Amino acid sequence: MSDEVVADLRSEGVHVTSVERLFGPSAPACRAAIATAAAMIGDRGTGARVRWHRSTASIDLDHEELLARLPGLFMLGLDAALLGIAEQYLGLPVAYHGAVLRHSPVDGRQVGPRRWHRDAEDYHVLRTVIYLNDVDEDGGPFEYLPRRLAARAVRALAEDGMCSDDQLAAHVSPDQWKRCTGPAGTVVIADSARVFHHESLQRGSARSVVMIGHASRRPRDPALAQAHFPAHEHAAALARLVPLHQHAHVLGWRRPGLVPPAGAAEPVTTILGDAMPG
Repeated sequence: MSDEVVADLRSEGVHVTSVERLFGPSAPACRAAIATAAAMIGDRGTGARVRWHRSTASIDLDHEELLARLPGLFMLGLDAALLGIAEQYLGLPVAYHGAVLRHSPVDGRQVGPRRWHRDAEDYHVLRTVIYLNDVDEDGGPFEYLPRRLAARAVRALAEDGMCSDDQLAAHVSPDQWKRCTGPAGTVVIADSARVFHHESLQRGSARSVVMIGHASRRPRDPALAQAHFPAHEHAAALARLVPLHQHAHVLGWRRPGLVPPAGAAEPVTTILGDAMPG
């Protein structure tokens, strides 16, 4: 399995699979974790008061809430299958950036990660996206350009390193864009530093995903690499949750005190689950 994934990452830049194929013996535990996460999103407004953050284009579960309520979700990034793929592809000791539970409503706004971009944390960044609900053409699937088209896409970028559908279409025909649709449990693994990609606009239904990140332990931009999951704020909880032999993946590579560059982090507003729209 890992050879197939790595070959696709090196040629296409993306590999699409399923929870069962990727995680193998760990798949039932993975299914249970994502089912619990999907239920938490579905219960918003009627269940327990849970802290979420509304960012530019999505509503994300608070990091502390994720560790307390969904520890299995965080631990997916330390599964032997994913770590094995990351180690084989990167050829370097692997850093785990963390996990994010993200819900993207239908709001018609192509902003934030819905714009085309490449990730800048490192020279290679493995982004694993697990769909919690069925995602069709109108549900905001992960969309990307094969690696061979990167040079053409660069010409479309605005000063902030991102672009809209219209801007990209002027340089790369939309019939060359690739969408990753699929049922709940679909897994998209991408080298998000090498392929132009985005969360396509939700037009007919909302999308809920778990996002997991890996890169090297000496990232190109250490502050940005640490920004996805502020581990230093939750070091005690992580030390209890993560087995000692895996601490190097989660905590050992981080440098406390680093501040993400201006504009790197999206502005967020904290909201409670019983007030969460979308």
